[in-house]
Parts: sequence; structure tokens; C-alpha cells
Amino acid sequence: MATHVNRTYYKSEIEGMIAFWNEIGLEPDYELNTDGRYGGNLIEFKLVFQNTHKHKEQLARYVRAYNSSALPIPKYGYLISLNEHIFIKIDNETGAEVRSGAWDNPVDFLTEFLSQNEFIKGWIDEYSIVSYNNKLCREYPKNIKTKEDVKKEFISPHFLNIHPFDWEKQIATENADTVNIGWLHFNMNMLGPYLLKKQLGAFFTPEQYVKIATSMVREAISRVPIGNDYIIFDRCAGTGNLERFLRADELAHCVLNTYDYTEWTTLKGLYDGRVKMIIPPTRKNIDFNNGLLADGDALCEDFFKFCFHTGLEIYVNDDFNQQSKLLHSWLTDDKMTIIMLENPPFVEPQGGASQGKPTFTIKEKFLYKEMAKEIFDTKNVNRATENLFIWSAFKYFLRQPTDTYVLFSPIKYWKSQHLIDKTFIRGYICNRSNFNASEGGIALIEWQNKNDSNECLYVDSDLGERQIYKIRKNPSELLVDSTADTAMAWLFNLSNIPKADNGKLVNDIEAYTAYCKVQKPYKLAEDNILTQLPLWLANCYEYADYTEREVIMKTADGGKAYCDDREFLYKCFLWAGISQRNKSLSREGLINQFCFGQDTRADNILSKYTLDMADQTLYDAWIEVLSFAKTTEEYRLDWTYGLSQICDDINVDEPSGTFNKKGEEINRPKYRVLDEKIFTLKRLLKSYYQTEIKEKLFRYQLLK
Repeated sequence: MATHVNRTYYKSEIEGMIAFWNEIGLEPDYELNTDGRYGGNLIEFKLVFQNTHKHKEQLARYVRAYNSSALPIPKYGYLISLNEHIFIKIDNETGAEVRSGAWDNPVDFLTEFLSQNEFIKGWIDEYSIVSYNNKLCREYPKNIKTKEDVKKEFISPHFLNIHPFDWEKQIATENADTVNIGWLHFNMNMLGPYLLKKQLGAFFTPEQYVKIATSMVREAISRVPIGNDYIIFDRCAGTGNLERFLRADELAHCVLNTYDYTEWTTLKGLYDGRVKMIIPPTRKNIDFNNGLLADGDALCEDFFKFCFHTGLEIYVNDDFNQQSKLLHSWLTDDKMTIIMLENPPFVEPQGGASQGKPTFTIKEKFLYKEMAKEIFDTKNVNRATENLFIWSAFKYFLRQPTDTYVLFSPIKYWKSQHLIDKTFIRGYICNRSNFNASEGGIALIEWQNKNDSNECLYVDSDLGERQIYKIRKNPSELLVDSTADTAMAWLFNLSNIPKADNGKLVNDIEAYTAYCKVQKPYKLAEDNILTQLPLWLANCYEYADYTEREVIMKTADGGKAYCDDREFLYKCFLWAGISQRNKSLSREGLINQFCFGQDTRADNILSKYTLDMADQTLYDAWIEVLSFAKTTEEYRLDWTYGLSQICDDINVDEPSGTFNKKGEEINRPKYRVLDEKIFTLKRLLKSYYQTEIKEKLFRYQLLK
């Protein structure tokens, strides 16, 4: 081997590891928190060899982790002492030493690493069965369509590089156990594409955001006081997604919990022996009817009792008891700094009630009941599951000023609900569409556990720096009913998030009885319509990009100052009367009074305002649409029309006489000119909102 004259003696493994790979000139794969894999070689670096037996076991844990993830398992493992310049080469299949010796330069390994590209066969066990099932169904969908197909492949592998699985032997072993239900009995009925679909439906945090969260965790570690130890606590770890870029020394401080059994098996396979603790310690309290681990539910009382070792009589003399004692000792030790790293599930269980959707049984949860005992600025904050996690984190787990919470969540918990306000270290707005969900802003924030009063958070995003402002008042404070006998229209308002369902403008109140159950309809007429419509226009805001969605909200923070701006009020009135978002219509027994150019009550109000050039351009475009609509056979002389009804009832399609490749007849607009005029009007409406209305909505803090 070559002579290395100027040896570097490293103080940290990470420093030596980076230098090693840089000098050898290879780019390794760091998946599963290893020190690097290249081809069929898996590497574990040490500054010096202290206990080679333990070092070999570390490599064996890596091998099990690769198997639990259904990844190709490298044939060879290398233990490399960076400062002693000695190594041990291991056969990962047998665990036997292949050879050992000294090395001078990292490049001494280059030929071996480049030439060795072998991988050993994996195996099916409790911790790998889900991953191999998913790999099989994902990569061979034409061949694997049922759970029986999966079973046959496990028994006699054709597609997977695994050892044949003795299915019948495992079944016999489990049948002999009259107390517990075995892991294969549980999993066998779930195998196949359904299980893959279930896993794909899980909420996995994208890699680019996990890396940012990891850097925040490392900042939190840097704030750990001298003489303190620390734990990284994730109560909703799933399969350990947020921990996948932590180094081995950081993983050793992790306490990970999950609720779903199939996620728990993966978590155990990946991290058992590499993290400080996995909760639940065993699957003893599994509910086999729904595949959930009862004591892994972080919202329930059993989980709380486990963490703080209270009321655990049923676990006496059990492994649970010892693990509970240990966790409690960490969580209450003044010399233990707590760093929480979480992406809690965010859903408001009552949110779909108005649409007839089922609600969750969150009101039965322990944390829901405990949170209900406290007073908050806004009502029902304990309905949202993410709020239960956030509130309980600061209530029970984060105790000292140097503790930290690295949190993924919609920002409303701070912005509008005022659930917590702590020392803001830094933040990032993540794009929810990267989570396989609809586009929107998810805030990743590093909070230090010191009370603070922030009015604005300066955060980064995929699109650059952004500002998030706190809001104080709900826009509902500005909503008032008309005292008139008859309404021109009705305004519904729900939530402070601008979107269509959170603020409807209609005149046919009878058609919206379902909304009346959850939203109060406000009567609009001559005495209040001008001052109420800006609140509705705030709801019509179109987001410029993902960083605004569910981040910009409706507010009443500016009070009634907007009411003194007569021009603004009339511009909002004009836009609302023309917009397709206004769902006022005519039907038998009801005439639309909130539309223009047809001698309506709205015309009488608009006549008191002098249109400027922008107003006139928009109004004239509307009159063109209306005039053409009057020439059609669908138009009724006894009705008045708004844009929405013209689009629905008059601008209809008709068969074109042409067909697509499927033989389906293609429709076309019956009135091409009308269709084009409507297109032009909609474009003008969008432009008018941007140039004449948007700026003042923010100026008067109707949006913030």
C-alpha cells in the first residue's frame, strides 16, 4: 500500500468520514443513516476501535435496516478506524471476517470498492414483510395483483432477491401460541396492493424539508447547556421519516413513537438498537381489528401514563414498566434537554360535518379533554389534532428555556389561534403539494421554549423570503345584518381562510339550508351592502403562490377604517355585482336584484357613483355579455341575470358533429361570440381585482 506521510488525526467521525470519501473520490449513498454505501460495500467509520464486537453489531443493524426497507443489501461491510488506519472486512451474509489489516491512504480501498458490486439475499420477517410487499406490488403490478400472488412470491421468490420464506412453519409456530396473535397472522390478510396503497397514503415529509428540519435539530443540539444530555422526541414518527438524515450519534438520542402497527414494524426494523427508545416497546397491546397499537396513541391517556410512569399497574413486572421508568427519568431530569421533532397529523375532525362527512372520535381523547380545561383566545382550538400535539408539547414535555420544538404544521396555531408564542429561531414555508397533497403552505418552525411576543415571522421558502403576520381579530366581528324588510343578497362567512366555501354570496337562501346549519347568513340590502361586501371580496382573494395559501387570512385588525374609503366600497360593489363568484340568480318567484344594467336595486346604488376609466371598462364588458345573452333563445325577458346564471343557463354547449378517439361526440359552445365575450370579461375581472382592490384589502387589514 502507498505511504501516507502526513496523517490527519480527526476529532470527530463526521469530519473524518467526509475527508475519507473526498480523498477517495467517490460519492457514497448515505441512505438509512449509514456512514456510506458504495456498490456492494457498506462502511462504518470509527475514530478508533474500542469494542470490535459492538462495532460489528452496528454493521449487522445496518444490514437488518436495509432488509427492513427492502433495499439491496451490500455483500461486504467495512469497519474502518480513521485515526489508527486499520480495518476489518466482513461478509454481511455470514458475519464472518474476510480479512483485516492496515491502510495508508483512502485510495487504498478504491479498487475494491469499484469492483465489488454484489448484494446478498434478503429475508421475510415481522419487520420486513410490509416493505417487501410494497416493493413487489410497486415494481411488478402486472404480475402481483392479489395477496395470494404475494404469498407465492415469498415462498418461492421469482422477482425479489430474498431467501424462500417458510410460510407454513411460521404459521405453525404462531398457532402453537395460544396467547398472542402472531405477526404473520396479522399481516397475511393485508398483503397485496391494498397495503401498498395504505402506505402511499401516509403523510411522508419530502426530503428537501427533512434536511431543513435536521439542520434545525442540530442548531437545537448546539444550544444544549454544557453538562446536559439531550433527547430528540418524536411522538408521531411513523416509519422514522424525519430522522432519516440524522447521524448515528444523533440517532442514539432519539425516542420514537408510532401508532400504526405496520409503521411500527418498519420503525423497529430500521432503528431498533440504533435509537434511545422505540415506543411502544412491544406490540403487546395491539388492536388487531384495526392494526393500531393502543399505547402508541400519543393523544390517549395510556401514552401519557407511559411517558410519565404513572398509573401503570397493568404493566408491573413487565418490560413496559422498566421502559416507562426510564423515559420518565429522562423527561423529568433537569440535566436533560428536550428537543421535539414532529410532523403531527393535521386535520379538524369536525370540519366535514356540514357536508355530511363522518367526524373522528377526538372528543374521547385524553388530550382533548385536558386541553378543554384551559382558556384560549379562540374557541374549539382542541378540535384540530395538530393543536393537541402542539399544546401538549409545551404543557408536558418542554420544560426548560433551552428546550426546542422543531415543528411542521399549518401556521394558524400561531397566526390566528394564538395557541403558543415562543422565541422564534427560524422558519420555512414548505409546499404541501410536495407531500402528495394539495398545494398550500406548511410552516416548519424552530421554536425555542421561551415565552415571546412575535407580530411577524420572517421565514424562508422555496420561492424566497416571506413574512407571516399575526392576526388579532376575526372578520366576523365586522359582519352585521341589514334591517331592511327584503334582502338583495345573503352573505355566508366561515373561517378566516379565503376560499370559495368560506364565503358564499347568494340570493336564494332556501337553496343553502345546509350551510345555514354551520354558517350564519348575513342579510345584505341598501343599508349595509357597501360596507359588508369588502369582507366577501377578501374571501375571493386568489393566492399568488403556495406560500400564501393558508398563510394569508381574513382579518378585522384594521377595524372599520375601510368604510371611510367611498371609492373602495363602490369598486368592491361593482366587482361583486359582475363577478361569477356572485351566485345570485332569478327563478320562479325570485328576481335577482344584485346584477347590473337591468333596472335592479343594485343599479340604483351604483347610480350614485361616478365610474372611472377602469370601472367603465369592466362595466362595458359586462353590458356586452348581457346584450348578447338577450339575443339567445335561452334568455327569459321576465328575469334579470348575473354572470353566473348566464354561464350556467345561456352559454351552453351543443354537439359539434365531430368525435374523439373513444367515439364520444365533442361538444362546442352554442354561442361562440358569447363564449368569447365571457372569457374577456373574466380576464378583466381578475385584472380589476388585482389593480383596483387587492392593495386596499391589505392596507385596511381585511387580509393579512
